[in-house]
Amino acid sequence: MPRRIAPFLSFIVVLTCAIAAWGPQAQETVPGDLKPLLAAPQSEMRMVVQRYTLDRTTLAGNYANGAARGGGGRRGRANADQPPTPLVPVSPARIARFKRFDANWQAALGRVDASRLSPEAKSDLAKLSATVAGNSAQLDEDAKTLAQVLTVAPFAPTIVRLVEARIRVEDMNAQRAAATITEVTKEIARLMAAPPRVNPDQAVLGATAVEQLRAVTTEWFTFYNGYDPLFTWWMGVPHAKVDDAMKGYASLLREKVGADNRSVPISAAAMPPIAVGAQPPYPDVPDLNEIIGLPQDEMRDIVARFTGDGTGRGGGNDPRDPTFYTAWLSALKSLEFDKLSRNAQVDYLFIRRTAETQIARANLKLDPNPPRKADSTGIPGPARGREGLLQDLSEAMIPYTPEELIALAEKEFAWCDREMIKASREMGFGDDWKKAVEKTKDDAVAPGDQPRMIRDLLYEAIDFLRANKLITVPQVAAESLHMIMMTPERQLVNPFFTGGSQISVSYPTNTMDYEARIQSMRGNNPGFSHATAFHEMIPGHNLVAYMSARFNDYRANLTGGGAFFGEGWPLYWELTLYDMGFNKTPEQRVGALFWRMHRCARIIFSLKFHMGQWSPREAIDFLVERVGHERDNATAEVRRSFDPAAGYGPLYQAAYLLGGLQLRGLRQELVDRRVLTDLQFHDEIMRQGSMPIALLRLALDRRIRLTRDMNIDWKFYGELTPQSLAAPAR
Repeated sequence: MPRRIAPFLSFIVVLTCAIAAWGPQAQETVPGDLKPLLAAPQSEMRMVVQRYTLDRTTLAGNYANGAARGGGGRRGRANADQPPTPLVPVSPARIARFKRFDANWQAALGRVDASRLSPEAKSDLAKLSATVAGNSAQLDEDAKTLAQVLTVAPFAPTIVRLVEARIRVEDMNAQRAAATITEVTKEIARLMAAPPRVNPDQAVLGATAVEQLRAVTTEWFTFYNGYDPLFTWWMGVPHAKVDDAMKGYASLLREKVGADNRSVPISAAAMPPIAVGAQPPYPDVPDLNEIIGLPQDEMRDIVARFTGDGTGRGGGNDPRDPTFYTAWLSALKSLEFDKLSRNAQVDYLFIRRTAETQIARANLKLDPNPPRKADSTGIPGPARGREGLLQDLSEAMIPYTPEELIALAEKEFAWCDREMIKASREMGFGDDWKKAVEKTKDDAVAPGDQPRMIRDLLYEAIDFLRANKLITVPQVAAESLHMIMMTPERQLVNPFFTGGSQISVSYPTNTMDYEARIQSMRGNNPGFSHATAFHEMIPGHNLVAYMSARFNDYRANLTGGGAFFGEGWPLYWELTLYDMGFNKTPEQRVGALFWRMHRCARIIFSLKFHMGQWSPREAIDFLVERVGHERDNATAEVRRSFDPAAGYGPLYQAAYLLGGLQLRGLRQELVDRRVLTDLQFHDEIMRQGSMPIALLRLALDRRIRLTRDMNIDWKFYGELTPQSLAAPAR
């Protein structure tokens, strides 16, 4: 599964960083016979248990006292599935939703035919059923605790409604919110003047709840402040007052109220029972029988040993020592290839290919300082050299030369030019598509409206995916899309929004210079955002992270997908949805084509730089003149591409479009030829996860007979001859 979606260094470099120490004793540390290491079947319920636990944790983040939010980083690294810190129940909506979730899971588990399960799976089914029942019972206790909190903090529901509306990115009425917060401040003042009579335990409970409410109110305020001018104007003073009031009231409860009322019995506010929440629009429990019936990978432990995954080993002598890999090639012969499962056969080929390429690497002597074309930009970074690129491409299972890939990018660029002219003509600019790009940049939404615009784009994509049965969008994932606003400091490094466990929205604040505000608004306009919001979330990075955590026991972890999978998957969806008509207006098509041109340009300028043909200045000029970038954004892009401090390898920038084209080529082989439906194709990719896409092809296409010595290179773009490059791309 895509458990590690990190900046691409190279297929094998990532792998060997985790490989166990070896050296002269390599032959002794590699098992001669791998058959005893073939894994025994695991409980068929293991991923069902995992799914319930992670989905419940993810749902908790949708409420005021759920999992910790904030932070957020790129590509799902901030994991919303991490267990939340236990907090005082303050959200009736959370209790109602969890009652529905647990009830649905109890019903689904009751339909599982235990007689068909292994003994271990039967035990897991019983334990999970007990866990769900226990969690359901705890919700009744949470409701009682909430009632005690309301005795001390009757204003809590008002705060919670505001905070949870923000989590859902509902529209903001700043004046109404200011009036609401002001009333809360007045209510707290009345409570401080006549404190409630509660015992020490209830006083401490109430103080903790108020401190918690204060924290989430600050988070609520920070989300809008500075970005939404009306909110900033209305809310500055009311928020400061309510913050001081909650701080003082929590201190009063903790330090004085309990001490003054030691003999007072626990009391609770009169509140109606919290009913079970409504059924969600789509099932929030997956098909458990499908998960239970998934095949198991008997090579998983062998792959983990080969990669050093989870062993704690590493370091030691040269990780490219060919004796280690020679020993593994010999060990593979101990296995009966034809008796392995399909996924295990792919594992076998992964080990074989990795060993062979590492042996070849050890015998290859590269120029340690390839020529680099210099200029006055001051952008640092060494060139890789043509021979180094060839080595990296081979290890990434990309069977083309740098020159062929540049020609590929030029061909894709030419297609984009033709499409751009069509959209430009619709907008009234004739063949001057750069004017259409500039007009699209100028169509930014008004200050304060960016969160609403991004929210609507995210749900538009989900609706399109579901309506066209393209991929399973789990209900829990769809209702757990979170948003934060990117700080001005972060926008200096990355002027465009990013995503993962939540989407981090780039938009100017009231503290930014005029030029910076204009650049941020122009670069994050609705047309540009329409093609990339789903890239960051669903079906892109967010869905990959969600599914990765839930299917990480499905098969062995074949490291090496890197950016070709990690960035190629969301880029593939940009290609696919464009072809399916998702971008309905010419402005949306201009935005989508701008980013596709950008990805074509990345292949060209990065490979030409690393072959010593272009300087960073020429790369910047190319992005400005050929794609239409703002010069500051183009400079930042080139700096991130080549500066070693950014941590990206020579193929990282090229991997976006190349990975997307690999997946598009695979879809043409399997979906267009009706071997699989779109739904089957995309769902299985999410289960298989991050790996070289040439191997993913072997896992999915069962028409291909796998053999232990087969050539796994795959010309995903066809033969790049002069004749083929001159032909129409599509």
